[in-house]
Amino acid sequence: MSKHHQQTTKGAKPAQQDTEKPCASETQESAEVISAEPARPDYYEQFVRLSADFENFRKRTEREKAAFISYGKKELAEKLLPSYEILLKQREELNKKETSKETSDELKNVVSGIRMIVNEMEKAFRAEGIERMDVLNKPYDPATQEVVAMIPAEEKQDGLVLQEVQMGFMLNGKVLRPARVIVGQHTEA
Repeated sequence: MSKHHQQTTKGAKPAQQDTEKPCASETQESAEVISAEPARPDYYEQFVRLSADFENFRKRTEREKAAFISYGKKELAEKLLPSYEILLKQREELNKKETSKETSDELKNVVSGIRMIVNEMEKAFRAEGIERMDVLNKPYDPATQEVVAMIPAEEKQDGLVLQEVQMGFMLNGKVLRPARVIVGQHTEA
């Protein structure tokens, strides 16, 4: 090869290949086409979240409603329990007097009226889940009873409830009012 030919080939640019790079105006146009399409929000994901939030809200309001109703029951029951307890004690006293021969017809009518009132209150309490605790001659339970006194007792009565000072009541399996009791305590002589 001649010197001249070598010089010209050295300074010559290589031939362009078939792959052409897009010019700046072409890339700008394609970016505009892509950005012209609105960004699509994920409506399904928003729907799922909103549905879950609503379901949680519904469950929470149902729990709160049940709690308010239960609280209202508890408040009313606590106000009625002293009257109910008095009626029960009077019924027991009148039952003792009624067995004696000296009862008049008027006293029998009073006893009958008290029985009816107590029966209606018991029905209403049962319907609302309120039950009287049965504690006499049973082992002392600190979860449902309060000890007001301990009295000397025989060995077989040690730890048993011997007297009920104030009746205890449960509301749906929970303590509404603890029973106040006197418990027997065996002491070695």
